[in-house]
Amino acid sequence: MKSKNLVSLSVAAVFFVLAVTGLLIYFGQGSHLVDHTHAWFGVLFVAASIFHIVNNWASITGYTKNRRTGAIQKEFVIPVVIAAIFALGIGFDLPVFEKLANAGKNLVRGERPRGGPMAQAKVDSIASAIETAYATAYTKGDTGALAAVMPVKTALLTEAGTILNGSDIQKNILKRTGPEVMKTKVDHAEALDDHLILVYGTATNSTATSPSVYTHLLKEQDKKWQIIAAQRAFPSVQ
Repeated sequence: MKSKNLVSLSVAAVFFVLAVTGLLIYFGQGSHLVDHTHAWFGVLFVAASIFHIVNNWASITGYTKNRRTGAIQKEFVIPVVIAAIFALGIGFDLPVFEKLANAGKNLVRGERPRGGPMAQAKVDSIASAIETAYATAYTKGDTGALAAVMPVKTALLTEAGTILNGSDIQKNILKRTGPEVMKTKVDHAEALDDHLILVYGTATNSTATSPSVYTHLLKEQDKKWQIIAAQRAFPSVQ
């Protein structure tokens, strides 16, 4: 088995997957699976490229310099200049590069209405379903159902200013000695993009003397909406 052939074919195979997943992401057709595939094959591509460069170092150095004069070849200067232009353009977020970055998504999806990427009725429906599921799971003390809607890593800033996470909420449920009824009311929900919804609401708890207002950040991943961040506070008294 020839190592150069193996490395070259490996680079080609990995590049093909990177190209496909990259185009899917560029045209707004990405998903959790596509993103992870693209990321991991990017790592494989780097590894394969290193071996390719090592195995072909003599040829690569021969491409960069003229063997007779020792001068830098223009075939080497051109790609370096192009790479530098794109790196600087992306790094400084120049308008033309921003347009190029979104051109694929705009081509497939078209222009979005100013009101948001999703219809408000759909946003309200998702927010209501998630908040109802959260309140129901909390009231029943169903930690499994609660974890499905509020993962253990979800950060929560409480009324007292302490920071908890989803696992802390589950532990508190297991420790309670009596019934505790929670009710939530969505006051407003808005879509930040296709996969993020910000929910403002009011919550009441049978063990609390006054209601609290809350903010939940919902995220869709693998076609499933969950609360990934939360904040609670007591309403201000006017």
